[in-house]
Amino acid sequence: MGGSDADYSKYPFIVYLYNQADKSFCGGSIISDTWILTAAHCIKQASASDILVFIGQAEYSLDTSKGTKIAAVTNHPQYNDATMENDISLIRLQSAITDKVSTVSIDASSVGDGTKVTALGWGYTGPNSSQASKQLKQGELKTLSREQCGSIDTKFTGNDGARICVAADTGADTCPGDSGGPLVRQVGGKTVLVGITSFGTSGPGQAVTANCGGKGMVSIFTHANYFKTFIDSTTGGLKQVEGSNDNG
Repeated sequence: MGGSDADYSKYPFIVYLYNQADKSFCGGSIISDTWILTAAHCIKQASASDILVFIGQAEYSLDTSKGTKIAAVTNHPQYNDATMENDISLIRLQSAITDKVSTVSIDASSVGDGTKVTALGWGYTGPNSSQASKQLKQGELKTLSREQCGSIDTKFTGNDGARICVAADTGADTCPGDSGGPLVRQVGGKTVLVGITSFGTSGPGQAVTANCGGKGMVSIFTHANYFKTFIDSTTGGLKQVEGSNDNG
C-alpha cells in the first residue's frame, strides 16, 4: 500500500495470513475471539492446514513459529474467482484468542458517497515493489458514487450494495498483499469495519499491479455488513474480545 505508516496500537484487530499452498499473504480482521474475516480470493481452494494467521504482530515477518494454526475456513458459497463477486471468507481459529488484541465491530450504518475511510495493510508499497512492507501502512480514501465508479466496475451498484468503491487520488491505494485487510472508518469516536480489501483497478481489464499505490487507481472492497447474514450463519454469533470497542 502507498500512504503513510500506521500506528498498530490503534488497529489491534488487524492480522495477516500466510497461505502455504501458493506462498501468498493477505490481511484479515479479528471479529470475535475465534473468527477472522478476510477475502475469499486469499483462500481459494486452500485447506485449513495451509493457512497460518499472525495475530498481535505490529511488523510483518514470516517467522512461521509465530503463526497461529486454524481449524476451518469458509468461503462464501457464491464466491466467483473470475468476477470477484462475494469475495468474503471466514476463518475459525483452533482456540480462542488470549493475546492482548481486540476485535472490531462491523459497521451497520449506511455508507454514503464521499465517506472518508481508511485502508490498512502490509502489502506492496507500489507497482515496482515485490515484497511486503515491514511496517503497517494506512491510506486515507473516499468512497465514490455509482456514476463515478460504475464504468470502472460494472458490478458496483452503490456503496450500500455488495461492493464499496473508493478513490485513490493521494498515492494511498491498496496493492497486492493488502487483500483481505480492513477498510475502516470512525463512528462515534470508535473504529468500525466497513469493508474487506478485494481488488484495485485503473479501468476495465486493468490489473491491480498496473499502478497500485498511486493516483488514478480505484479500489474495490467487499461490503462487510452486506454479508451479515453469511457471517452470522457461519459463526453462530460473535463473541467480542474484552475491550474490543476501545480502538478508536
